[in-house]
Amino acid sequence: MDVSPLCLINVFLAILALGLYIVGSHKLYRYRSKYLLYLGLAIGIDILTASLASLRITPTVQLESMVTVPWHSILFKVHVIFSMIGFCGFILLFLYLLFQKSTKYSVQIRKWQFLGLLPVWIIGESIALTNSLMKIFFGMRLFDMV
Repeated sequence: MDVSPLCLINVFLAILALGLYIVGSHKLYRYRSKYLLYLGLAIGIDILTASLASLRITPTVQLESMVTVPWHSILFKVHVIFSMIGFCGFILLFLYLLFQKSTKYSVQIRKWQFLGLLPVWIIGESIALTNSLMKIFFGMRLFDMV
């Protein structure tokens, strides 16, 4: 299977967003500086990645035999649900932190985002990244296997 190296653009952007989410969440959890910058960049890159891929500006791997959305796969459903919970949760968290007047946020919010929201988002994103890498390097979808 001949795959363009440009297909790795979305994978690179997703990994970059993942790293920024982790760093920003850890900084917020430990209450260190610049966590809003990291979370904002992560959200921006996440939006950019989704937009570029859905508008087909960046190429994605298209497998000839698989042109439908794999709603039959439980793994695909877990990916969609977890990714949306994480993505929307981080946007709401970012807006809350941006407009909150207090300079110190509650321990519950910091724990919730680091121990709850971040792992959910990582699971959802890891499934998508694994599926993308399998399509690029092995010519098969993870969603058709599980």
